[in-house]
Amino acid sequence: MQSESTQLKETLTKFEDQLQDTEQWLRANNVEIKGVPMRDKVNLFDVITKLGQKISYTVTKSSINFIHRVPTFGSSDKNIIASFTSKYAKEDFVAAARASKDPILPSDLGLSGKGKIFVNDHLTSKNKARLSKVKALAKAKGYQFVWVKHMKICVRRDPTSKVFVINSDLDLQKIS
Repeated sequence: MQSESTQLKETLTKFEDQLQDTEQWLRANNVEIKGVPMRDKVNLFDVITKLGQKISYTVTKSSINFIHRVPTFGSSDKNIIASFTSKYAKEDFVAAARASKDPILPSDLGLSGKGKIFVNDHLTSKNKARLSKVKALAKAKGYQFVWVKHMKICVRRDPTSKVFVINSDLDLQKIS
């Protein structure tokens, strides 16, 4: 019985990991935009278009599958999820946003409000929680860099050290 129980737990963990990978893969074309103030009657496509102009990336209607707001845990604000028709277009959009020298502000999008606007990969809730764990552990262990690229959580101690990819909670052991 104990051997069978252990085997079932391993199988369940394997299926949970596969489900997590599938959920993340389904978001491969999505970006999550944080910090855009909520306003009535704001056309989200116009927001994305203006954001594209700010980061020197042209966004067309044919490059977007859908745009909507989603609730944010512990906040009354809602982030914007934009699904591009191509993963490559999404990656180029994220890269352009990260390469922008100036911070992106609501005023850049014709909106009033404070704070900065951030463009990120659309991670699953589980991966967002894992990213928070990685950031906390990396800070405690003296790592300088934690980032997400192509929906993968990466960590590096310093500019010359090896990059570790964190795919599961077991991988947190790589941060020592």
